[in-house]
Amino acid sequence: MKSIFALTLLCGLAVGCASSASYQEHAAQRTARLRAMYPPGMSRAEVQSKWGKTKPDFSAARPDAGWKAYPNTYLARKIQDEEAATGKSIASVERYWGPDGLMSLCYCWYFYDSIDRIVDVEWQYKSD
Repeated sequence: MKSIFALTLLCGLAVGCASSASYQEHAAQRTARLRAMYPPGMSRAEVQSKWGKTKPDFSAARPDAGWKAYPNTYLARKIQDEEAATGKSIASVERYWGPDGLMSLCYCWYFYDSIDRIVDVEWQYKSD
Protein backbone atom coordinates (compact mmCIF):
# COMPACT_ATOMS: atom_id res chain seq x y z
CA MET A 1 0.00 0.00 0.00
CA LYS A 2 2.85 2.39 0.85
CA SER A 3 4.51 1.66 -2.49
CA ILE A 4 1.32 2.58 -4.39
CA PHE A 5 1.10 5.86 -2.45
CA ALA A 6 4.78 6.58 -3.11
CA LEU A 7 4.37 5.83 -6.82
CA THR A 8 1.29 8.06 -7.03
CA LEU A 9 3.12 10.87 -5.23
CA LEU A 10 6.14 10.50 -7.49
CA CYS A 11 3.97 10.62 -10.61
CA GLY A 12 2.15 13.67 -9.28
CA LEU A 13 5.43 15.44 -8.64
CA ALA A 14 6.70 14.56 -12.10
CA VAL A 15 3.56 15.95 -13.71
CA GLY A 16 3.73 19.05 -11.53
CA CYS A 17 7.35 19.66 -12.47
CA ALA A 18 6.66 19.08 -16.13
CA SER A 19 3.76 21.51 -16.10
CA SER A 20 5.85 24.24 -14.44
CA ALA A 21 7.49 24.99 -17.79
CA SER A 22 5.21 27.04 -19.97
CA TYR A 23 3.59 25.55 -23.03
CA GLN A 24 5.68 27.85 -25.26
CA GLU A 25 8.92 26.79 -23.57
CA HIS A 26 8.03 23.12 -23.89
CA ALA A 27 7.09 23.51 -27.56
CA ALA A 28 10.32 25.45 -28.22
CA GLN A 29 12.40 22.71 -26.55
CA ARG A 30 10.67 19.98 -28.53
CA THR A 31 11.03 21.94 -31.78
CA ALA A 32 14.76 22.38 -31.05
CA ARG A 33 15.10 18.60 -30.56
CA LEU A 34 13.19 17.98 -33.77
CA ARG A 35 15.48 20.43 -35.63
CA ALA A 36 18.52 18.51 -34.36
CA MET A 37 17.04 15.25 -35.66
CA TYR A 38 15.82 16.75 -38.96
CA PRO A 39 18.16 19.62 -39.90
CA PRO A 40 17.60 22.05 -42.77
CA GLY A 41 18.66 20.49 -46.05
CA MET A 42 17.62 16.93 -45.14
CA SER A 43 15.63 15.35 -47.96
CA ARG A 44 11.97 14.40 -47.80
CA ALA A 45 13.03 10.82 -48.57
CA GLU A 46 15.26 10.78 -45.46
CA VAL A 47 12.39 12.12 -43.33
CA GLN A 48 10.03 9.47 -44.68
CA SER A 49 12.67 6.80 -44.08
CA LYS A 50 13.03 7.84 -40.44
CA TRP A 51 9.26 7.62 -39.95
CA GLY A 52 9.27 4.11 -41.45
CA LYS A 53 5.83 2.76 -42.27
CA THR A 54 4.09 5.78 -40.75
CA LYS A 55 2.76 8.08 -43.45
CA PRO A 56 1.96 11.79 -43.09
CA ASP A 57 -1.61 12.42 -42.02
CA PHE A 58 -1.58 15.71 -43.92
CA SER A 59 0.33 17.23 -46.82
CA ALA A 60 -0.10 20.25 -49.05
CA ALA A 61 1.66 21.96 -51.93
CA ARG A 62 2.02 25.69 -52.47
CA PRO A 63 -0.77 27.04 -54.70
CA ASP A 64 0.31 28.94 -57.83
CA ALA A 65 -0.93 32.17 -56.19
CA GLY A 66 1.06 31.46 -53.00
CA TRP A 67 0.05 30.24 -49.56
CA LYS A 68 -2.28 33.21 -49.05
CA ALA A 69 -4.51 31.52 -51.65
CA TYR A 70 -4.63 28.20 -49.74
CA PRO A 71 -8.25 27.47 -48.71
CA ASN A 72 -7.43 26.67 -45.06
CA THR A 73 -6.66 30.05 -43.49
CA TYR A 74 -5.03 28.53 -40.38
CA LEU A 75 -2.55 26.62 -42.52
CA ALA A 76 -2.02 29.55 -44.89
CA ARG A 77 -1.11 31.81 -41.95
CA LYS A 78 1.07 29.12 -40.34
CA ILE A 79 3.14 28.67 -43.50
CA GLN A 80 3.33 32.41 -44.24
CA ASP A 81 4.64 32.91 -40.68
CA GLU A 82 7.15 30.12 -41.24
CA GLU A 83 8.34 31.74 -44.48
CA ALA A 84 8.72 35.08 -42.70
CA ALA A 85 10.69 33.47 -39.85
CA THR A 86 13.05 31.52 -42.12
CA GLY A 87 13.25 33.99 -45.00
CA LYS A 88 12.76 31.07 -47.39
CA SER A 89 9.99 29.99 -49.72
CA ILE A 90 8.10 26.86 -48.68
CA ALA A 91 6.88 24.70 -51.57
CA SER A 92 5.19 21.97 -49.54
CA VAL A 93 4.40 20.76 -46.06
CA GLU A 94 3.86 17.39 -44.43
CA ARG A 95 2.57 16.60 -40.95
CA TYR A 96 3.07 13.37 -39.05
CA TRP A 97 1.70 12.50 -35.64
CA GLY A 98 2.85 10.08 -33.01
CA PRO A 99 3.53 9.53 -29.31
CA ASP A 100 5.40 12.12 -27.28
CA GLY A 101 6.25 10.49 -24.00
CA LEU A 102 3.92 8.17 -22.14
CA MET A 103 0.75 10.21 -21.99
CA SER A 104 0.61 12.58 -24.95
CA LEU A 105 0.64 12.79 -28.72
CA CYS A 106 2.29 15.34 -30.96
CA TYR A 107 2.36 16.63 -34.51
CA CYS A 108 5.67 17.00 -36.32
CA TRP A 109 5.49 19.51 -39.17
CA TYR A 110 8.04 19.42 -42.02
CA PHE A 111 8.33 22.41 -44.35
CA TYR A 112 10.10 21.75 -47.67
CA ASP A 113 11.59 23.86 -50.44
CA SER A 114 11.07 23.29 -54.17
CA ILE A 115 13.65 20.47 -54.29
CA ASP A 116 12.12 18.57 -51.34
CA ARG A 117 14.70 19.65 -48.76
CA ILE A 118 13.73 20.68 -45.24
CA VAL A 119 13.46 24.42 -44.70
CA ASP A 120 12.31 24.02 -41.11
CA VAL A 121 10.36 21.75 -38.76
CA GLU A 122 7.95 22.37 -35.90
CA TRP A 123 6.69 20.31 -32.97
CA GLN A 124 3.12 20.78 -31.73
CA TYR A 125 0.86 19.05 -29.19
CA LYS A 126 -1.73 17.00 -31.06
CA SER A 127 -4.46 18.57 -28.96
CA ASP A 128 -3.72 22.07 -30.36
